[in-house]
Amino acid sequence: MEILLVIDNYEENVCNNNLDVSKIKKETVKNNIDFGHVSKFNIVNIGAGADWMVVCLVIDIGLRMIKLGSEINDGIDGWIGLGKKLQKLFHRKKIVSVDIEGANALAIALIAKRRKISQLEKIQESTINLVDLSGIIPHNKGLSKKPHNYHILSYRINGEDVYIIGVTSEGETKIIKHFGFNIDGISEEK
Repeated sequence: MEILLVIDNYEENVCNNNLDVSKIKKETVKNNIDFGHVSKFNIVNIGAGADWMVVCLVIDIGLRMIKLGSEINDGIDGWIGLGKKLQKLFHRKKIVSVDIEGANALAIALIAKRRKISQLEKIQESTINLVDLSGIIPHNKGLSKKPHNYHILSYRINGEDVYIIGVTSEGETKIIKHFGFNIDGISEEK
């Protein structure tokens, strides 16, 4: 999973381009954001026309990716926990952007607030890129190349209800639709 974030005590130096990435210690980053498996980080510019420097982290989440059409029963609590950690970082205004894996975690955490999840199947996912910086900042890669996105994810929960969730790369998570199924057919749930 990739996330873009601002780290306290480095923000001013990073924005003024006065900080060498080698001076940031992984342990400091891990302690600041409460993620234990930071495998890589870089300082990247994601500002168009202005210097907006952030830290790009690659985090090994250690959870099996939910592939389209696949069902998971184990690991659901891990996804929910990851989503809660991401929500806290957004609340503290640390995270600038998350990728599709982060969007999955946020979506699953949102569903878990409404319903106990014992079985989860990802039905579909789509990412709409809102800003592509590759022409402006050509050396950027991954999330820093396309930091602003809208993710649409759909899941079948417990073999029954279908949730369609929208997640911005800035962490705003919303249930677009919730469909239930019963003997009379499909119904839209509120």
